[in-house]
Amino acid sequence: MKKQPLGLYIHIPYCIHKCGYCDFNSHPIKHDEMDHYIDALVAEMKHYAKIYSKTNIIKTIFLGGGTPTTLTVYQLERILKECVKKFKVAPDAEITVEANPATVDVELMKSIRKTGYNRISIGVQSFDKAELKLLDRAHGPEEVHSTVDCARKAGFDNLSLDLMFAIPNQSLSSWESNLDKALEKNPEHLSTYNLTIEQGTAFSRLQSNGKLIMPEDDHQLDLYKKTIERLTTKGFHHYEISNFAHQGKECKHNITYWRNTNTLGLGAGASSYINGTRFKNINLPAHYIRQVKEEETAVEHSETLEPRQAMGETIMLGLRLLKGISIHQFESRFQVSFTNLFKKIIYSLKEKELILIEDDCLRLSPKGLFLADSVILEFI
Repeated sequence: MKKQPLGLYIHIPYCIHKCGYCDFNSHPIKHDEMDHYIDALVAEMKHYAKIYSKTNIIKTIFLGGGTPTTLTVYQLERILKECVKKFKVAPDAEITVEANPATVDVELMKSIRKTGYNRISIGVQSFDKAELKLLDRAHGPEEVHSTVDCARKAGFDNLSLDLMFAIPNQSLSSWESNLDKALEKNPEHLSTYNLTIEQGTAFSRLQSNGKLIMPEDDHQLDLYKKTIERLTTKGFHHYEISNFAHQGKECKHNITYWRNTNTLGLGAGASSYINGTRFKNINLPAHYIRQVKEEETAVEHSETLEPRQAMGETIMLGLRLLKGISIHQFESRFQVSFTNLFKKIIYSLKEKELILIEDDCLRLSPKGLFLADSVILEFI
């Protein structure tokens, strides 16, 4: 029997510092807890390997956080070795590790690369000192440059940089400078995210007190349009709303999310989606460790999606990809007529020139790309 592809996400919840805009599941470094956390990860792997190793092949592995590079080389090596030992991992699997500039040096990079990680995603956010300070980042511009250089010296030939725009007081010229400095590092992949204020963050509290003023919507749109113009003219393929890559260097792991296909999440706060069922682990590392020790898993919530809900999520995620959604694959997956189900919505959005249906694919039009959230909501 042919093994089904499965994406594997592993969450490392430790961070040297919680940035003001961050709403991810991240916690202060606790060196006396980290080895226990890795033990729990290995135990959780063992549990799920019994279920999925015979029927699934791991095509992508992604260590996210938090900051995975707060772990030691030994800990990072142990995680990957256990993945390969317990699951069937494809020989050409994309194996990504996230890194923050304040946490790595060339020797660490070399060791990580030698261990088997073949893709690195560096959380740059900005090359501007004032912007980094406003974002509450723990690194400066010099560390950004040295980290990228270290990654190259270590042999990483698949490198992604994260950048953030629509930072308060950010001008168009400042954002253009960030893009140009990122391009000078010759990355294979760039993720450019619009700063959003999430509930419960330090930035949310500042905003509610009038101490943080976000740019006007029109200015944010101008920054996004400039991003597309600058990166596509430099040969980058704009393949997802916020992501750009050289041909063949698209993030395979994230594409599994946008296609709403099976992904298994391990670690504190990690989420999984498998065959229509979504489940999520508890957030606090200490509680995660204790529950895995007792029960081999740490799931705090699970739900099986209703068919209409699953369809809406598939469209919501798929429309983030610029190539859109295959109507044939959608109909085969859900055993429905796409046109009949969404007839009124399709007609309305086509009239407004927000979507296109071409070559069996539904996708956002150039106009719809700038109103993506509103378009996607129509299908949910």
